[in-house]
Amino acid sequence: MYNTILKRHYTDILLYCTSRLKGDRYAAEDCTQEVFLALYRKSHTLDLTKEILPWLYAAADREILAYRRRHPETVDLDVVPEPAEIPAFTESEAETILDRLPKKERRLLEAYYSGADRVQLAMSMGISVNALYLRIRRIRERLQGYAKNMGKGGSV
Repeated sequence: MYNTILKRHYTDILLYCTSRLKGDRYAAEDCTQEVFLALYRKSHTLDLTKEILPWLYAAADREILAYRRRHPETVDLDVVPEPAEIPAFTESEAETILDRLPKKERRLLEAYYSGADRVQLAMSMGISVNALYLRIRRIRERLQGYAKNMGKGGSV
């Protein structure tokens, strides 16, 4: 029964993993193999005569999450994100945009752009430098959205 399931659903799970892992074929193959290894290990406790596809997709989701934890998205540490490119605003308008942020995020931006050591800043927050850069990027993207809304006549 296991071999029948493998032949019938391997390609579906591989395509699913590939799409969820942004086209990374090698990562998708690893995850797919782990899914079917888990199925093999649990085959004595699962009813393989029933529809198994939902179980396979759930197992694929678990494997994808585990893969992402083991292989986080990397950011080139030599490239420092530049300040957001937004239309020119008066100082009071810029303050209004910054006021939209939670205090914790605003303090983070202020520390980041004041020239604080990136490694020490990340360590003080209990995160990696990579995670710090990702947070800064997300905050900047949100600020750009606020600025665009304000520049289009929207109120902030």
